[in-house]
Parts: sequence; C-alpha cells; structure tokens
Amino acid sequence: MPRKPAQTERVYLELRELLIRGEMPLGARLVEQQLAERFETSRTPIREALKRLEGDGHLARDDAGGLRPRLPSVRSMRELYDVRIVLEDLVIRAATTGGDRGILEALEQDWRTLAAEFRGKAAGPEFVTRDEDFHLRVAAASGNQVAAGMLKDLNERIRVLRVHDFTRQDRTEATIAEHLEIVGAALAGDQDAAASFMRSHVQRSAGVVREQIGEILTKMVDGGAAD
Repeated sequence: MPRKPAQTERVYLELRELLIRGEMPLGARLVEQQLAERFETSRTPIREALKRLEGDGHLARDDAGGLRPRLPSVRSMRELYDVRIVLEDLVIRAATTGGDRGILEALEQDWRTLAAEFRGKAAGPEFVTRDEDFHLRVAAASGNQVAAGMLKDLNERIRVLRVHDFTRQDRTEATIAEHLEIVGAALAGDQDAAASFMRSHVQRSAGVVREQIGEILTKMVDGGAAD
C-alpha cells in the first residue's frame, strides 16, 4: 500500500488533535482555503485530511455539503454520562475504602492551591484538562486500571463540549468546591458521602453539556455559525 504524503498526514494528525481538544468551534464550517493558510500548505492535503476525518466520524456534512465538527447528539451524551456515573461511583468508593491515601492527600492539596488561584475569576478552556486530571487521579487512587482507562476514553469523547465550560467564573468555582468536597469525604473515610458528592458533581456537568448542545443547535438554526 502506498504511503500517504507526509503533508497530508501532518495536517490530518494536527487537525484531529484540535478537534479532540475542542479547539475547533462546533457548528462552524471548515473552509479549505482558510485551513490551507492556517497549516501553511496547499488545499490538496487539506481536502484529503478532511475526507479522512469525515470517515473517522470527527466531521459531518451539513445540508449544503459543507463539513463541520460533528456535534454529539443529546442521546449519545446522555449514554456517555450514564456510563461515567457508574465508573465514577466505582472508583470513588474504592479509593475511599482501600485506595492510595497519598494520591488523595496530594490531590486535595493541589485543589486547595487552585481554589486560591482562581478565586473570583474564570479559569479558561484549558482548565478542562485539570478537571480530567482530578478524576483520573481518583481512579488511580482506587487501583482499578480498567476503570481508569475507560474514564480516560470517556473524557476524550465529551471534551469537545466541556472545553468551554470553565470560561464561566461560577462553573470554575463550583467545580473546585465540588472536587474538594469529594476528596475531603474520601479522606475522611465516608464512602457514601464521597459517592454522593461525586454523583451530584457529574450530574451537574451533564446538565451543562446538555445546555451547550442546545445553544449550539440554536446558533446553527439562526445562522450564528457563519460559513
């Protein structure tokens, strides 16, 4: 099988990473010429990379035939969060009763530092990786590597919508406070409280994601997502 041109492969990998990280606006049409200028290449590798990304499910065609980042459906997000709640409950309970206390203590200290750093202000889109890190460290403290791997995969699939969550001050402060509640209960050995805090935290996150899907769809219908 002939090797794909290096330029196409480079564009494909870099654009895929931008899509996974949620750095390409959902609902916005991808224009070949604009992408060619951004990646400093011709339109041919852009076109080929876009075809691959469409085949991978990262992009979808609109009614006019243009390509846009695929907007997850409300149903798919609900199903992902249903699974996430089960996994988060599993790992927080395990971390509370027989987990690595050192990981939890370090986690609490890190988030106390963040509470002081972001008091009274929004964090920005990059904060989503810190949020994901919190949950993965709880999973690591539980010792369940399978659950940790599944949570990592789930995080990547919902990140495209969550990346803009922390541009709001209220969401940043609420997330930090909720994380401290969770890890505090875990360190106190209160399994039921830790699990309850975790469930409420994830359910609130799911609610924000549903709101964002609705807002994006409204903008697309109203023509807010410019071509």
